[in-house]
Amino acid sequence: MPTDTSNQAQDEAAALAELDLRALPCPEPMLRALAAADALRPGQQVQVLTPLLPTPLLDVLAARGLQATATPLPAGAARVVIYCPFDDDETAA
Repeated sequence: MPTDTSNQAQDEAAALAELDLRALPCPEPMLRALAAADALRPGQQVQVLTPLLPTPLLDVLAARGLQATATPLPAGAARVVIYCPFDDDETAA
């Protein structure tokens, strides 16, 4: 029986939709958030929960051309939504 690759891709995307990095020691939250961001394709996004507001992470993401918004959570944590925008060539297609 053939495997439905579109369902597999959707399942993989859903599995990566949110990463809870709050319990990890430094510098693991930043390293893992950057790894997740680097894996994004244009139009994809990932949410990461960090132990504190990750200003250095936001700076690195912006330098890489990614968009990110951080929302403070209780106890100093933050939810960061990282989005990989489409290239100009891809939006014209």
